Amino acid sequence: MTSIEPDPGVTPVARAARAAGCAFVSLAVWMGLAYALIQLQGCTAEGMKCLGDAIGIMFLCLLGAALSMWGLLRLARVRPAWLVAITGPLVFLLLAFGLLGRYFLGTPTLWVVAIMASYSLAAVLADPRVSARVRWLTVGVLVALLVAGLARF
Repeated sequence: MTSIEPDPGVTPVARAARAAGCAFVSLAVWMGLAYALIQLQGCTAEGMKCLGDAIGIMFLCLLGAALSMWGLLRLARVRPAWLVAITGPLVFLLLAFGLLGRYFLGTPTLWVVAIMASYSLAAVLADPRVSARVRWLTVGVLVALLVAGLARF
């Protein structure tokens, strides 16, 4: 077994659960850092004077969370970690444009669940033991969600 092949003793479901756990840890750390940075700047819920800084900090911390996923996935032995780390945000964008923008707009907790689900789906899609039929069916559903979400614009 090479370092990029999945461990044959780990089921795709366990890989998906590990990927979701890594996403949760990464989001918790980076969003905690974002919250601390915003609070250190003295931004409160009053007015709009800190909105630009807060949006910039949130964007950078989300980018940091996505970049740190490779290391976390590698530590959790989700192989190939680089493929799951790249595919996870792409799956999330498909979900965000398709389904989430409409139903989860005002609920941040559900966005975290959606990011965890995205990395879980990415781990399943990257597993070579999963049949091609299941992969194509999953990709088809994600593309249908994207088309449905773009149709509302």
